[in-house]
Amino acid sequence: MSRALIAAALLLAAGTIRLSAQVVDTTRADSLARADTTDYTALFLKSQQEARKLIPVAPRIGESTLLPLRARIVLDRDSIVWFGAETVSDLLTRVPGVYLLRGGWAGRPELPAYQAHGAAAVRYVLDGMPYFPLGQDSLMVDPSVLPLSFIDRVEIERLPGQLVVWLFTRRNDRAAPYSRIGISSGDLHIARYQGQLEKRSTKGPGVTLAFDHFSVPVLAGQTGEYSNTQAWVRLDYVKSSHAGAELQFFRNGPDRDSIVGSKGVLSETRHGSRADLSARIYYAPGMNGLGPRFDLVASRSSYVDEVQKDTTLQIKDRLDTLGAVVGKDTTFSIDKHHRGISQLGAIAAYRVPLASLDGSVFWRSTWTPLEVRARGAVSPVSRLSLSLDGAYQRHDGSRSSSWLTARGGLELPLGFWASAVWRKGRAVDLPAVRSDASQSVDDRSVSLAWRSKGAELEGTFTTNAGFRPAGYAQYPEVLRIAPSGRTDWLTLSGRITPRQWLILSGWYNTPRTGLPEGQPPKHMLLNAMIQSKFLPTYKSGIFNLKLQASLEHWNAGVLAQDTAGTKLSLPAATFVRGFLGIQIGSFTAYYDLYNMQGSSKSYVPGLLIPKVRQTFGVRWEFSN
Repeated sequence: MSRALIAAALLLAAGTIRLSAQVVDTTRADSLARADTTDYTALFLKSQQEARKLIPVAPRIGESTLLPLRARIVLDRDSIVWFGAETVSDLLTRVPGVYLLRGGWAGRPELPAYQAHGAAAVRYVLDGMPYFPLGQDSLMVDPSVLPLSFIDRVEIERLPGQLVVWLFTRRNDRAAPYSRIGISSGDLHIARYQGQLEKRSTKGPGVTLAFDHFSVPVLAGQTGEYSNTQAWVRLDYVKSSHAGAELQFFRNGPDRDSIVGSKGVLSETRHGSRADLSARIYYAPGMNGLGPRFDLVASRSSYVDEVQKDTTLQIKDRLDTLGAVVGKDTTFSIDKHHRGISQLGAIAAYRVPLASLDGSVFWRSTWTPLEVRARGAVSPVSRLSLSLDGAYQRHDGSRSSSWLTARGGLELPLGFWASAVWRKGRAVDLPAVRSDASQSVDDRSVSLAWRSKGAELEGTFTTNAGFRPAGYAQYPEVLRIAPSGRTDWLTLSGRITPRQWLILSGWYNTPRTGLPEGQPPKHMLLNAMIQSKFLPTYKSGIFNLKLQASLEHWNAGVLAQDTAGTKLSLPAATFVRGFLGIQIGSFTAYYDLYNMQGSSKSYVPGLLIPKVRQTFGVRWEFSN
């Protein structure tokens, strides 16, 4: 009994303690601690709706011209990414007959040669503005330093003895913001970082910000280090496709060390900063790209050389001793460290479904003060297209260039197609050099192509008038190229798809008369590619795989003449390159392998291609 009373007393005491501990807390709760009322589902649906909503963009200058079929090689953004190109120079290898004078591996100069006309025969147009070479040579553009990551579309116009490369930057046509990030690396701890952000408003204003940094170190004790930081800013106001304005700024800062061999400098130093500022106003009252369009454009390009003054004078002395044309600039001398050119132009175009007419007038502050161009094209019947364009340029030193280009294309039965081009007149190859006189232009080509569901073949015969090409100032040992007489060229290209996932393509180019200096004879590039989306497994098409092997080969020839006037032989060589790409939605990963077979040959004598070098990287694209 007593034990029961004791137990009851203990329970009562415990209950009393517990009740006394449960005192109500009268402290005021935090007024900010409220439930999250954000409707993430609504935000997601809104972003999806914005990503599908199209808004007007400014029409591209030069894209709407009516041309015969196959007059241009067109590469959109997917083609650029999946081709495995590291530079704009790599893209030019898509053109049958282009030989790149590669100064080595990544980060080295890559100057194109086309039908023995040299790098000056390749013209570049960036968003409608002619892109001129600046710097101490002022002779030819090195496309390896152009901002490939900013480019969304490339159109390469083929002419006998000349190429025109139209470069177009990306234009965001969605209400949702767009961004892209890229990171890549490789041997020697090379590094590339890319970023881009675009935002457009349905009310008109838009902004684009982008950067690209690329650095290539070298082994200890060696020279040739390279780095380049590029930036792009665009402000635009496009209320509708009928009218708008835009302002663009590009910054390019190549920093490339020289390479010295046993005979002296093999590749010159390139250290400076280039800035391009351009403005555009357009008016296009038509619909769907038809009707009239007017553009007013202006730009200012400047380049500041940061090469040591004593090195510059040494280069000048060497060039003057050789009697080279470099250093006899019409406006600047080789020892000046700042150069610039201003441009002001008016462009008018009129397009109907079966005809187009466009013309342009440009004033420039130096080298080519006046340039007038006009082009007309018509397709009187569905299988026939004709075009005629003319150009007149007035250069410093009482010189001028003028020529006409006539083209025609005819679609034949059974999948065949034929075309012809004739370019006639006179042209100055190096407007920046006062001593460079105009040359006769009488270049013609005929092509026959056949296309079916699984194959595409083309053969072209070209005959070019005698030409006096410029040497390559970037390579002091390749300063002189002997003039050539009339030369006939044979070019073959094709593409075969024996299976839906297997693609074989390539081209072959060789001179049929004579062996002109400037590029090797019997030059070929072959590609074998496996590409599949694995649709049975990934029915949405979100997955994509590409595996490609490229083989480039040429026979022995004469590239140029060295400083002593001795012919500079280019031995026969073969290079193999591999590419692996995987794409999952907007994510892309790639692996690029150079000189897979470990060849000890080179594109430029003395500048060896490193054996088995690799780069790899990833890219992401985001909307909203």
